[in-house]
Amino acid sequence: MKRRGIFIALLCAAALPAFAQQAGTFTDSRDGHLYRWVRIGDQVWMAENLAYLPRVDRVSDAQFEQERYWVYGYFGSDVAEARQTDAYKTYGVIYNWQGARTACPAGWHMPTEEEWQQLEVTAGMDPADAPRRGWRASGDVGRKLKARTGWKENGGDDSFGFAALPGGMRGYADFESVPYCAYFWTASPTNGDNGWRRSLIFDESSIEKNEDRRYVGSSVRCVKDESTAEKSE
Repeated sequence: MKRRGIFIALLCAAALPAFAQQAGTFTDSRDGHLYRWVRIGDQVWMAENLAYLPRVDRVSDAQFEQERYWVYGYFGSDVAEARQTDAYKTYGVIYNWQGARTACPAGWHMPTEEEWQQLEVTAGMDPADAPRRGWRASGDVGRKLKARTGWKENGGDDSFGFAALPGGMRGYADFESVPYCAYFWTASPTNGDNGWRRSLIFDESSIEKNEDRRYVGSSVRCVKDESTAEKSE
């Protein structure tokens, strides 16, 4: 009976999704913030949005070349107060593109367009679709990357532990799109004053590749540097 119990335990462990055995936490030495991470294929991603907040900027303050930091729905300027809001605790910080470029902690970086495409292909997207712009439906990647709860409706199945939440954005003049949409910057610029980003929406199982002005605000998921990706935290 004891041997049978051990066999059943091993069988159940083997049935767990791969990410459940390749996940952990690390602490950002800059502010003591604890993050979850998950390995997806050959990459190690943050399993929650970046929350580094050196200051809070006015939602009306749009900048292309200077870093900007916002917390959804917060209109004050006190960092400690902003960190106590439900939006900060749930969705982290919203960055303009310039702020996103420098916000990841040591050993991590804002993912490039190519690194996002690698994630999408690992999650099941047809490799031919990955470079295309617009809504790409192959593999139901949007559904697989969305968290199961926290969306207006139609949460995902979180197949890989990425747990994307609808943190919205800082649009052209104000905050918008919580709890309907999630937006993530990539580190790859486009021609002109735009940057590439990814979008997930509550009523789509696909994921969008598109560009937006660099002064708008989106969330960031950092990916671990290749030189340290094999090390556990």
